[in-house]
Amino acid sequence: MVESGALGVVGAGVMGSEIAFLGAAAGDHVTLVDTDPGALAAGLDRARAIAQRRLAKGRLTEDEARGIEGRIRGAESVSALSDCAAVIEAVSERMEVKLAVFEAFGEQLGADTLVASNTSGLSITDLAQAAGRPQSVVGLHFFNPASVMPLVEVIRGAQTTDAVVDRAVELAKRYGKTPVRVRECPGFLVNRVLVRAMVEAYREAESAGVDPTAADAAVAHGGPAPMGPFALGNLVGLDTLLSISTQLEGAYGPRFSPGRLLADMVESGNLGAKSGGGFDVDPDAPPTKAAAPVSQRYYGAAIAEAAACAREQIADRRDVDLALQLGAGWETGPLAWAASQGIDETDTAEV
Repeated sequence: MVESGALGVVGAGVMGSEIAFLGAAAGDHVTLVDTDPGALAAGLDRARAIAQRRLAKGRLTEDEARGIEGRIRGAESVSALSDCAAVIEAVSERMEVKLAVFEAFGEQLGADTLVASNTSGLSITDLAQAAGRPQSVVGLHFFNPASVMPLVEVIRGAQTTDAVVDRAVELAKRYGKTPVRVRECPGFLVNRVLVRAMVEAYREAESAGVDPTAADAAVAHGGPAPMGPFALGNLVGLDTLLSISTQLEGAYGPRFSPGRLLADMVESGNLGAKSGGGFDVDPDAPPTKAAAPVSQRYYGAAIAEAAACAREQIADRRDVDLALQLGAGWETGPLAWAASQGIDETDTAEV
């Protein structure tokens, strides 16, 4: 018997604990699962701390915060999720780890359970096959921090049914998010567009001898993105960006090549904010004419990849723009901005 309003979250890291908070804040009873007792304890503390921060800011009453905290419990096995209406996997972004979790889902979860992965780019189709239920698994890609960011990409696998996608959309809405329906492809939607733009900007800056500060100033002042690609890379983690771009290069070809500049930074251990290093960027620097080609390449690549996603029906045009606005903070989506500037969507340089 599946209990309506019960959510299971597997993986008590940052994303898992944030999603657990969302479920509890929406009134669901949440079971947060992690096989590592220390990680589980930390995840429970992290989820409850979000409620305390909101209480301190006056965004929750004491009763509301106490209610959220009381609706989150921990467990060390997927078997504790058998009565959940929905289960979201949020373990580390390694396919072999996720496949093991989804195999356990197939054995432990009820046939009516909505099963989702928070993966940012791994195959929903492969995970669904591992669970033995190819029609009933969907991607729910929350953006970090999930308790704040408004976007959720709802990813349809090769055999995901309309009914399952609709249930996932409604769940995202109930958790206060704006869902965008995305057909599965390597990188999904937002990461595919952003990573293309970022690596092309890196290669252009390296070729033209433009330093990261000048490049970022040109991008931030040259279009709708809120920050430049070098500051964004520091925030994401340069090792993470290198891994994603390498995977996407394998899927789509050389337009996703990370180039030597990024690879050299990772090899030297400068991984961005997580390592206390990364690209040296001054966010207050003014734009310079010499860096304009980097901005042109960045926006041209983003527009071209966004247009490709629309042509391939990964998402409809309005949702492509909405996803970049909500998931990456763009003031205007790339396709709408291209139209306002008279830019050819298929030309990666004409900006």
